[in-house]
Amino acid sequence: MSDAPAAEGGGPFEEQRQIYDLLSQETRHLILQFILGHPEHLPSLDELAYMMPKNKAAIRDQLEVLSDDDIIDCYRYPPNEDARDLPSQFYGLTEYGVEILYEYNYLRGLPVARALYDNTRLSEKAQRHRDAPRPELPDTVRGALTIDEEDDADFDRLEQYIRERKGNTHSVADQVTVAKAFYNAGIGPEKGGIKRTELLDSLDIDIEYQPRTVLNHLVDAGVLAQTAPPGPDVFAISERLDDIVNGQVTEEAEANLDALVAHIDDELQVTALSEDAAERDGPQARVSAPSVAVADGAGRTIRSILAAEFGIEPEQVINFLRSGDPLDRLNTAVEAIESSEEVTKSEDYGQIVFVNPAYRYRLTEQAIEFV
Repeated sequence: MSDAPAAEGGGPFEEQRQIYDLLSQETRHLILQFILGHPEHLPSLDELAYMMPKNKAAIRDQLEVLSDDDIIDCYRYPPNEDARDLPSQFYGLTEYGVEILYEYNYLRGLPVARALYDNTRLSEKAQRHRDAPRPELPDTVRGALTIDEEDDADFDRLEQYIRERKGNTHSVADQVTVAKAFYNAGIGPEKGGIKRTELLDSLDIDIEYQPRTVLNHLVDAGVLAQTAPPGPDVFAISERLDDIVNGQVTEEAEANLDALVAHIDDELQVTALSEDAAERDGPQARVSAPSVAVADGAGRTIRSILAAEFGIEPEQVINFLRSGDPLDRLNTAVEAIESSEEVTKSEDYGQIVFVNPAYRYRLTEQAIEFV
């Protein structure tokens, strides 16, 4: 039985609320998205189960709800009933369902839903079901769900605007290409946008000029909006943890310094063991416990490299690391170690770096008005 009964005396607002509740429930929303994204807009139950993190029983229940409200229908294909490993029941939109999805702007997401489906790796069974013979959708349904890739009339107005504003720039052709890719992918004002580093791969485009140059021109023209993601303006990232440590920078720097000091001590112990072995093999000599000078005398060590970097004596290195600003001491020390070809840095410590979050880009309201 439907979760969204017809409104009784509640007026148009109550009806809208009930339809919204019907479409927005998580499983039903996913079902509709994958119906829109399917190449034939007629997935089988197994295809839906493969694409969605839900079990078949839960999906079947929500298919019944959508069917009870005439949003979708079960389209049967009898010739497949006797065929092994082929589905004979498929789920697609009704004419009323298309009207509702159009009214609630679901059909604007057709290109994105299709792109997501096309970029999903399918199992052998899912591929077999996708390629299986299936019935025809009603003409009105099929027509409403067809993406006319040849019809660029809507985009022509935006292209003309870009060429008028940026026709004197060398990258204007790339600007048109990028703007059209955003349009076809449905990356509009209501979307989160994409980062510059994701541009070429996410939108599958080939441009001549640098993405930064092209994006800056489109932002200047008011075609794209450049937005910063929510959260801190700067992220502190620990190389040791490979994680963000905002609010814990000093503590993390001190933990890294402890690991660096332990590495220096381990290096001294290795030198002492080598010295003891040499004493057993050679003439006895009066040697006390290994000193810093002995450790550094055998060749370049982390201690000697840091002593040279900070302009201090080798025996002063550890005390120096533990004095002053721990972040500055740590980053300077790690950089000196990594710059040397004579020693190897341990994975137990690393720098703490500060990174600005990447801007995201999406079409502006102004650009959408053109198309």
